[in-house]
Amino acid sequence: MRIPILIVLFCITARLCAQTHSTAGTKRGSADEVSSELYIRLARKLPLRDTVQALKYFKQALQLEEDHDNKIGIARTYLAIGAWFNSINNFQEAEKHLLIAREDMLKDTSREGRMLLAQIRINLAEVLGNKGQAQFQMEEYLQTIPLLEKLHAIPELNATYQSLGDIFFSKSQYKTAISYYYKSLASYDDPARYNDLIASRHLSLASCMYHLDSLQKMETHLMEAKEKLDKTGVDSINIWADYYYHQGLLDVKHQLYHHATTMFYNGLTIARRLNYNVAICNNMYSLARLFERQGQYDKAMKLMDEYGRLSFTLKDFPFRLNALDLMAELSFKQHFPDDAYKYLRQYIILADSLQDWEITEKIHELEAHYQSSEKENRILQLQHENERQEFALQKNRLLISLMVVIILSLLVVAALSYLFYRNGRKLLEQQRQLHEFEVERIRQEHKISLLSAMLEGQEKERTRLARDLHDGLGGLLSGIKLELSTVNPSQTTVHRQSVVQNTLQRLDGAMDELRRIARSMMPEILIKYGLGEATVEYCRGLKKTGTDNIICQVFNFQADTMEHTRQVVLYRIMQELVNNAVKHAEASQILVLLQQTDNTLFLTVEDDGKGFDTTVGNKLKGAGLANIEARVEFLGGKIDIQSEPGTGTAITIECATSIS
Repeated sequence: MRIPILIVLFCITARLCAQTHSTAGTKRGSADEVSSELYIRLARKLPLRDTVQALKYFKQALQLEEDHDNKIGIARTYLAIGAWFNSINNFQEAEKHLLIAREDMLKDTSREGRMLLAQIRINLAEVLGNKGQAQFQMEEYLQTIPLLEKLHAIPELNATYQSLGDIFFSKSQYKTAISYYYKSLASYDDPARYNDLIASRHLSLASCMYHLDSLQKMETHLMEAKEKLDKTGVDSINIWADYYYHQGLLDVKHQLYHHATTMFYNGLTIARRLNYNVAICNNMYSLARLFERQGQYDKAMKLMDEYGRLSFTLKDFPFRLNALDLMAELSFKQHFPDDAYKYLRQYIILADSLQDWEITEKIHELEAHYQSSEKENRILQLQHENERQEFALQKNRLLISLMVVIILSLLVVAALSYLFYRNGRKLLEQQRQLHEFEVERIRQEHKISLLSAMLEGQEKERTRLARDLHDGLGGLLSGIKLELSTVNPSQTTVHRQSVVQNTLQRLDGAMDELRRIARSMMPEILIKYGLGEATVEYCRGLKKTGTDNIICQVFNFQADTMEHTRQVVLYRIMQELVNNAVKHAEASQILVLLQQTDNTLFLTVEDDGKGFDTTVGNKLKGAGLANIEARVEFLGGKIDIQSEPGTGTAITIECATSIS
């Protein structure tokens, strides 16, 4: 009995000694951490032109953190350096330092490390957006959202949703942008603290409603924004400039030109006072358009002269293109054809240069994606090896620390367990058998329902195939038979040649019909190039048949990571969803979105049709959704249905790329 007690006392003494040394080391580490933070602040306070001294301060801060092997401090310093390079528009260096910081924090599971990783990803996404790599920017934001939700980081989560909405807004995908703006609004736990941010979100929603020509909803969001702005102070004065701009746009839609002029001038006055160039350009351009509409070309041209000079201080090309386009139009209406030609020529040159720039950026983006993929594969291998070693070390420490406690506990547990073992064994065995019988019964019922739904879908497919063979190919072959039966030896050679020629043409038609039926059963492009290309080709084929309102987008899909059988099942699900939208939704727009994130695949089919009530189960089954649900169950995935009568339908399928 004395030996276990001595072992316990020894462990306690060793732990106290370790804590004593750790406390002294913590004090020294805290002082160095403060010094490192001071160097970072000094670097940020320097003028942007003094880059040499700023980099010197950053290196000193990094050296302090590396001397004490402070992983979080090192990553935080790399984050500060990357953000600083981004502020001076050196996006290449900014991305390099942020990638180093992200790599250092991927293995850190502490709350501080997770929060720092989220901040690094947000800054990296901003840099990728500045480089024009919108797809990579969106991927970084999407990977950051789960981190922020677990950490309950409300401001950062809202800003991320807002940034995603802005990305889709810039791509004119207003409905998707609206969904992210609403998510941003819904995530505020204490709205009273964020009146200025909520007002900004409502203005973003109002802008989407303006482009969708939903003026009543736009007016509602503007009223919400004004209500929040009235509760804020001078810190949100810049948001007022945007509010007056959107209110002026709404007034123009309602043909309240005098009030719209007042709103634009109010926004222009505030924006000029704050040197808020984007708002200056927006309000000034809208005023010029309003004057042009009223025939006041001199006033419009005076505003556009200033707008044209200011637009070249902004990074966004659309501001410059808008200036040149409107100035050319105004010059033409003022009967100055030479000036109109000059502005139009500048517009064409700038548009061509923008297209060349976008092509170059796309090439760089593809190259960067290839390089990053190679690096990430190597990083994953190293991470796996490090995690295995760390797990082994932690396991050994845990075994040593708990050995004494486990031995004592086992003696007590063994004595108590032996008393209850004989009486409880039969009862537990009976309960286990009953539970297994019940689980097996439920499993069999589920398999039966799943197979029934799958068989029903197969029977429908066979019925469609039989109808195509009978009505299409059968009719053609019957016509060929009747035409050949009319040939007899008494007819002239010319007549018989004519019959044979017509028969050959009909046989060509029969072969084309047979190929069409074969492609509908199993598209060749699905076998060769995978689900992504097959989805795009299917939507393109519908457009050729007259269905012009389908938009198909595929993001980051890698066919070699998904089994062919699963791709075929997902392709059939996509066919069923699109056919339902075309036949029953009466939609003006249908969006098909296929996106892969790591080993998870998302398929979304969204329309703005008449929708349906998701609480009425029988109608859903009648629309073919039972077959879809059975196939999703076969894939081991999840289905999410969002629909209401009159508001359209959005159905999202989520599944893994592999059954493992």
